[in-house]
Amino acid sequence: MASDTFQSITIEGFKSIRSIKDLPLRPINLLIGANGSGKTNFLEAFVFLGEAHEGHMDSYAAYYGGANKLLFFGSKTTQRIYVSMKATSGLEISADCRFTVNDSLYGTISSGWNDRIGPTFNRYRFHDTGENSPFKKTPDLNDNRALSRLGGNLAAYLYLLKQRHRDSYEMIRKTVQQVAPFFDDFQLEPLALNPNTIKLEWRHVGTDDYFDVSSFSDGTLRFIALATLFLQPAGLRASVILVDEPELGMHPYAIEILASLIRQASKETQVIAATQSSLLLDQFDPEDVLVANRVDGATTIERLKPELLADWLKEYSLGQLWEKGEFAGRPVKE
Repeated sequence: MASDTFQSITIEGFKSIRSIKDLPLRPINLLIGANGSGKTNFLEAFVFLGEAHEGHMDSYAAYYGGANKLLFFGSKTTQRIYVSMKATSGLEISADCRFTVNDSLYGTISSGWNDRIGPTFNRYRFHDTGENSPFKKTPDLNDNRALSRLGGNLAAYLYLLKQRHRDSYEMIRKTVQQVAPFFDDFQLEPLALNPNTIKLEWRHVGTDDYFDVSSFSDGTLRFIALATLFLQPAGLRASVILVDEPELGMHPYAIEILASLIRQASKETQVIAATQSSLLLDQFDPEDVLVANRVDGATTIERLKPELLADWLKEYSLGQLWEKGEFAGRPVKE
């Protein structure tokens, strides 16, 4: 992997996580677990550290209703949040924050990297495909510095790739055709009455008619965003991609294609993805999988050990073993 990525992470006192120390991270990290096990909180710890690093700790805490909401079981139980990430280059970034009487956080940020040195990371969540979702809005044509975390600038970003990175654009188009054979190509042009904006439109196979983004199914639209995310030029991607339940609403065949995109991207970009899909899990090796559980009310995360599953995997897939309860990551009573 060419880019600097994360080697390990430590999280203490953050949301449902009491303590996770020096958890090793690999090129692919597929996070599974029951609802409420803390998968989203694990991904959110990366966001917290990024916001703290940018000096936005107060606004981040305010967004969640105050610092008390971020502390493990609240300020009566926990007074400190500590998040630290070590990069493969040996650089480290950390936030050591303490609760104050006015429901805020005060702490120190230690960073061994900046915008030019060390890992870059973004978290993506393409769940909202409703009528008022970011996908359905008309973005500014020049909103194309990076694919936005909710996909709101998808049309503008695809337009950039078509104009400047044609090979990547063609890979995206052909990959979408595998999942949606009726799709011919995107119709990407600045709007005639407002050339500073652009809509996501597309052409149907066998016709010159074109349709807007509302004509895509929810699963197809999410797949387009994910194909764009993983097939964009490596130089435009963050060195670490975090994504929450990328398989949502997708056909099993689309999930197989998605897995291949993740594997291909992981050669140059570290991927950390939370999933509920046993079908997606089937496409990966045990050492790629992190399992989230709740133990005494706290999130624990451990990597699967291939040697413990070797005999089982002669007869069953990884997803089948998860469904059968042969390893943890399922709902349990506390």
